[in-house]
Amino acid sequence: MISICIGRQLGSGGSSIAQSIADQLGFRYCDSEVINEASVKSGLSRKVFEKTDEERSTFSSILTSIIPFVGNVDFYGNNVDEEKLFRFLSQTINDFAERDNCVFVGRCAEYILRKKPDMVSIFVSADIADRVERIAKLRNVTPEVAKKIITQNDRRRANFHDFYSSNQWGHAATYDLCINTSRLGQEASTDIIMNFIRQRFGL
Repeated sequence: MISICIGRQLGSGGSSIAQSIADQLGFRYCDSEVINEASVKSGLSRKVFEKTDEERSTFSSILTSIIPFVGNVDFYGNNVDEEKLFRFLSQTINDFAERDNCVFVGRCAEYILRKKPDMVSIFVSADIADRVERIAKLRNVTPEVAKKIITQNDRRRANFHDFYSSNQWGHAATYDLCINTSRLGQEASTDIIMNFIRQRFGL
């Protein structure tokens, strides 16, 4: 089973590229689906995982509010805390990787699956001007608001990733391939990534 792990900056087009790669290869696309399965297995509301998704700083506050409503949920024989929630998400990612060829988006997947031989890690970035323009259009906000959203989102993703991983989010040494979509555009960038994947696995 092949795993393709794609990290991305908000507004870089990374999620769309990941979906395109999954479609072209016939692989399972794993983004919110990871949250869905973790919710089902844990018995916790999907909203809990959505609110804590790629944002470690909110784990404790969210857990404090929901624990009284989930009975005696005890994932690992101890009290539930943020590290155990992340461990549960990690197990869900590992389960997916064992069952199917997958394209994972974010969530430290490249670190969680680092010992898997048939795994490649990719990071998608873009120039800030292009990212601001994309987010402003997608979310119907001003460029100033879009830039603030991007800055906050990047900080949350980096904090989440670097807390649970021994590598740094967005740094070249963390990934097998890094690409800036501002240079050639999203379509050509997807083609480059596809060529890399095909050569890596002989597809």
